[in-house]
Amino acid sequence: MKRRPVGLLAVLLALIVLAGCALVSSSPWQTAAPTQIVETSTTSVEPTKLIPSPTSTALPPTPTQPILTSTPMPPTPTPTLTAQQQREEALHEASLLFLADTPQKADQIAREINYAHDPNESADNACGPLTVAILKAADYLPEDASEHDMWLLCLRDDIPGCTGMEKLQKQYFPPDQYDYIRVEESVGKYNFKKNPLKPGDWLFLFAKWDYVKYPGFDHMLVVTRVDEAGRAYTVTNLNRGEGFLITEEMLYDPKRPGTGLFYELTNNEIRGPLGMTGTGGFLLVRHK
Repeated sequence: MKRRPVGLLAVLLALIVLAGCALVSSSPWQTAAPTQIVETSTTSVEPTKLIPSPTSTALPPTPTQPILTSTPMPPTPTPTLTAQQQREEALHEASLLFLADTPQKADQIAREINYAHDPNESADNACGPLTVAILKAADYLPEDASEHDMWLLCLRDDIPGCTGMEKLQKQYFPPDQYDYIRVEESVGKYNFKKNPLKPGDWLFLFAKWDYVKYPGFDHMLVVTRVDEAGRAYTVTNLNRGEGFLITEEMLYDPKRPGTGLFYELTNNEIRGPLGMTGTGGFLLVRHK
């Protein structure tokens, strides 16, 4: 029986095995890398949300804030005047109707008052009639009060036949309605701060009788107003060097002694063409 070539067959088998190993790995020390499996994600991607453009969709309008305007303040109520205050205001307003800033206008006012016959009606002797005209215009005196009888009124005790006081009490200021206060002290020195004048007060200013030593004249005036500072005023006829005018004058200032018409009329050094009066005191006639 022939012997099979066992040795050649074994060699061929070994070569086949070695060839199979070489396909798996080129080196017996190298471990094969595991196969990586890429998994496809099945999670759905959320679509991008589009933010609307400001012009694509109208936004709701912003509420308009009301325009704040200041509430108008109600007018300050005019203080209600008392009956006496109304009378005093009427007196002041009436007095302003007689103002005259030239001698010609002043003479015209005197003629309109009609207290005498031309050519006697002049601003240089109209002080008494002017007080009556002012008081009548403000209803402080009755309509039938005579301007003429107040012209050249005489109230001196030392003049025979002087009946001015009787006329004054009977026709203008009845004693049962008016107080009569005689003051001997000069109006320039009298303390009006202590005893102030009031609107409507009627005054007769006396000059000292010695006209050589104290040249002067008697004068009549009415207090037409008193301001908040206590200063008393009159509207009267005066000559400061430009002829007689009818002007509003401050009689005195209680806070400034030595100022005002009373001081000027009684001070020989400063009176100038005014003349002098009131140095012999005064008579005050005041409604009760």
